[in-house]
Amino acid sequence: MPKPLFRGIMPAIPTPMQPDGAIDEARLTDFVHFLIREGASGIVPIGGTGEYTAQSASERQRVVATTVKAAAGRVPVVAGVLSTGYADAVDAGRAFTDVGADGLLVITPYYARGSQDGMRRYFASYARDVKNRVLAYDIPYRTGVGLTPQTIVALEADGAIVGMKACNTDVAHFNEVAAGVSADFALLSGEDGLFPTHMALGACGGIIASASLLPAYWVRMYELAAKGETGAAIAAQRRLLPVLDTIFSDVNPGPMKAMFRMAGADIGGVRLPLLDPDQAALRRIGETTEMMYAQGLIDRTALFS
Repeated sequence: MPKPLFRGIMPAIPTPMQPDGAIDEARLTDFVHFLIREGASGIVPIGGTGEYTAQSASERQRVVATTVKAAAGRVPVVAGVLSTGYADAVDAGRAFTDVGADGLLVITPYYARGSQDGMRRYFASYARDVKNRVLAYDIPYRTGVGLTPQTIVALEADGAIVGMKACNTDVAHFNEVAAGVSADFALLSGEDGLFPTHMALGACGGIIASASLLPAYWVRMYELAAKGETGAAIAAQRRLLPVLDTIFSDVNPGPMKAMFRMAGADIGGVRLPLLDPDQAALRRIGETTEMMYAQGLIDRTALFS
């Protein structure tokens, strides 16, 4: 049975920033080395967690280029494309392809939201114009529009997409997608809280935000789920619930960047319109970080070392 190129744990990474808000390429390089050393199967820069919409086109290309250079072919790099306009999305995809991205995570068009037929044509046209592997990014609770299982299956049949990041809490929807796509389709969970369930239903891995902070733990969870040890994988995921509740207590990646800082790996703050956590939030983040130390989830000397 063929295996998708994109599989396993692929962290959706926050973009490291310098104190003045500029992209910290040196820190990003260290970050990529750390994730690969900890077992990540791929790296996904400049998605929502990477603050795509807060960066200029040239900054995004630099982030992708730096990630590709640091990965050095050891794992695939899938760059996020969160532009809503078709021309801008094509320009971004071509720019990321030019600097070596192995694939593109392309969000469904939002604001000007198309019909299912419109989105099918959008992705088909995009794949023709950009000429790279395309994964659909389906996140209806952010975009206000979602791909139906029938559209996803049709997009694979069209040759328009090779996989998808499924950020949809509708388990029945995910199950129908899994039943309809082929074995070499990269069906990737995008829900940190549903990952073991998605694996049991047919996912081949996940693009997971919190795996940026805890890559080795997520890799172990993936290995349990991939072996069919669903109960053990669910137990491992439940151990992370306080961490996930804290990370997603405000718009990602603000709390997670603060948690990195408290864990000894400062990757800077967030850009407007997002705000860094206030004092009350920082207390909660600090308590969760200390809990992670106490439970052995992270080591005070491990991050980026």
